[in-house]
Amino acid sequence: MRCRSRQTGFTLIELMVVVAIVAILATLAAPSFTTAIANNRVSTAASEVQTLLQFARSEAIYKRSEITLTAASQTWSVKLGNAVLREATLPVQVTVTPGSDSDQGVSFDPMGTAKLIGGGTPPFGLSFGSTQATRIQCVSVIRSGVVRMERIPSGSTCSYS
Repeated sequence: MRCRSRQTGFTLIELMVVVAIVAILATLAAPSFTTAIANNRVSTAASEVQTLLQFARSEAIYKRSEITLTAASQTWSVKLGNAVLREATLPVQVTVTPGSDSDQGVSFDPMGTAKLIGGGTPPFGLSFGSTQATRIQCVSVIRSGVVRMERIPSGSTCSYS
């Protein structure tokens, strides 16, 4: 009598059940993953502008000159006169809303003190959001030049003080 060896492996039905379960779980996880990506984009854009503001202030002190941060569409530029020192482009999915009198940008003098380009006194404030994000990032600069960032729930209002 011949001894039959037992074959091991998955049957087609077992494989199809596993694929169906994975598909259901992926369908449930997709919306929260989209929100996580949107929140990450908002956070990254706000951090990028915060870094530009800190760079502009430190360059103003280091070079003993007035340095400005301005925005044109999604591109933010740190300038010494007409020379661009650093530039960053934000994702188009992120909406940047300036606070009152903050729409033209901010400049730093050689002492690191901030002033608004369009006139007026700081605080300079920006809020970063997205239609799919569940939170807003607020970036502000007070008169002394200190840059601050905070995260608040979507639908709330930034306080730029």
